[in-house]
Amino acid sequence: MTTISKLSLLLGTATLLFITGCVTSGGASTQADDVAKGREQMIRAFDAAWVRVIASGKYQEVLNEEPAYEPGLSNTYVVRMADCLPLPDLTPYPENPTGLLKKVLDTGKIRRLGQNVPSTRADSSYYFSGIGDKYFQAMLDEIGTHYGVKISYTTVLAQPGRLASTSYLIDDEVDIVSQLNATGGRTQNLRRRISRRFTCTMLASSQFIHIPESSTLTNEINNLSDLIARPDVRVCAGPLTTQTAKSFMPNHKVTTRYISDIAECDEQVKKGKADVIMNPLPNLDMAKVPGYKSLHTLIVAGTPLWVAQEGIVCDIPPARGKGENECREIDPL
Repeated sequence: MTTISKLSLLLGTATLLFITGCVTSGGASTQADDVAKGREQMIRAFDAAWVRVIASGKYQEVLNEEPAYEPGLSNTYVVRMADCLPLPDLTPYPENPTGLLKKVLDTGKIRRLGQNVPSTRADSSYYFSGIGDKYFQAMLDEIGTHYGVKISYTTVLAQPGRLASTSYLIDDEVDIVSQLNATGGRTQNLRRRISRRFTCTMLASSQFIHIPESSTLTNEINNLSDLIARPDVRVCAGPLTTQTAKSFMPNHKVTTRYISDIAECDEQVKKGKADVIMNPLPNLDMAKVPGYKSLHTLIVAGTPLWVAQEGIVCDIPPARGKGENECREIDPL
């Protein structure tokens, strides 16, 4: 074989390898892109549905129905955060569904993560969970109407307490996390805003300080700044408030009650183990716990729906309900 023939053969082989490598790399990249695109489409589909739920007045119908024991009372404590305005023309549904959105539309099923907590007036979550369920169903109805399918959901229930919700998504145990987490917090050692994709804020609430009327603190604490300045004051918080309280008051003793938090915190105060209560209710009378002066902290926390984010890995989790494993970004900016 001549030198020129050998050179031609080598160049041809190199070219073939280069082309094959591009195809392989491109195929892998396309698959990853489809995963990311499908997750983003799922978020945009829920956003599109949410603005239509607002624009149609369905969200107001839900508030007029909740809570069950006194329909319409939710109008006094649910904050309507204008995160996404009801402008359907500016919020279209995704075209050409792929990945997660396509799977949900093809199967007519979606799995969401929830928590197995009692539904009683002694739990602060009770005042919001029914609203979240009805909002979710209204959005599924909107999505189903647009794409011409009927979508049903199942709820995977986790135990009360700190929740490894990012791992549930990464491990494909659920498709979406319901309104369990406020956007400003952290889960499994990562800020939620970077560890998961998230929708518009769909439900929001203020945070309140409840001081026993018999306590001298009623004259000494008139706002959150006053409480921050008193690290000696012990705080009992519910699950919808604990991260907020601990973050804004790192020098305070903050005790968290995850089940029957209103009743449990009231008992802690009466036993002299806590001085004030923090939760998202404007007063404790609605929970049949009288005798408290309530102060607005002027802090508002909002909850979206959550979908998995690319580039996140989590350690092998402990047994469910035994604490959180840590997650991290593979290639942080």
